[in-house]
Amino acid sequence: MADDHTMVGRVMAIVDALAAAAEPLGLAALTRATNLPKPTVRRIANDLVRQQVLESSSDGYRLGPRLSYYGSRAVRDDPLFLAAPPYLRDLSLRAHGEISWCGAFRGGELVVAQPVFGHEYRELALQHKWPSATMLGPSVALTAGGRLQTAFDPELSERLAHSGCRPLTRHSVTAPRELGALFEAARATGLAYEREQVLTGWSCVAAVIRDANEVPVGVLGLIGRSSSSAQRSTQRALLAAADSLSRELRSSTRAQLAPGLPVIDRPRY
Repeated sequence: MADDHTMVGRVMAIVDALAAAAEPLGLAALTRATNLPKPTVRRIANDLVRQQVLESSSDGYRLGPRLSYYGSRAVRDDPLFLAAPPYLRDLSLRAHGEISWCGAFRGGELVVAQPVFGHEYRELALQHKWPSATMLGPSVALTAGGRLQTAFDPELSERLAHSGCRPLTRHSVTAPRELGALFEAARATGLAYEREQVLTGWSCVAAVIRDANEVPVGVLGLIGRSSSSAQRSTQRALLAAADSLSRELRSSTRAQLAPGLPVIDRPRY
């Protein structure tokens, strides 16, 4: 990451590096991750610790409680995340307790709200760090949610369809031509499925959520150990839930823009 020599840029470089790390980073590792001078990293990181943006321990630096508070506030006020819980509960029950989740497209990242899961999946849901573009780079397209986000980004999907990406497991589909075909299928169906491409023994399926202008704004997904996410009945249920959630978002948006006026759906051709 290039140093833009601004205070805000350097603060964000440190925060982004820690957000992408799977474990706390010591000063030396954080310096390498940010390409900033070590004295600068030490000074900014310690200032952020004092502000509770970061935490410091013998293991190194990690994200702090102030960021957790800001994140929870952002999720709490997001219309998509407010509307999603009933759909997540229904999907998890239908899939025998598999992890159901909702993600919103935000600034090139897929921001995931609190997932819903059965007891069998508690350990994974609590311990596994959610994959992100910051963490995985172009390989985030191997995830079901990341593939949908990439597919609806013309510039990014075209680039990966020519260059491919780094594999995450021996099952990862990384060849440019095959990735391009997966992006086309995701755009055509609004659905993406991956089996063991990100984590051995696990699969995920996701369906796109659209706003009032039919623009993709997020996804609903299911993660599990079994092959149930590959079943047509599961995928149909996921598509139906994503479509219902999209309609709910459109209705709430129209009601806010024109309270008291009738809502007239535009024709579908």
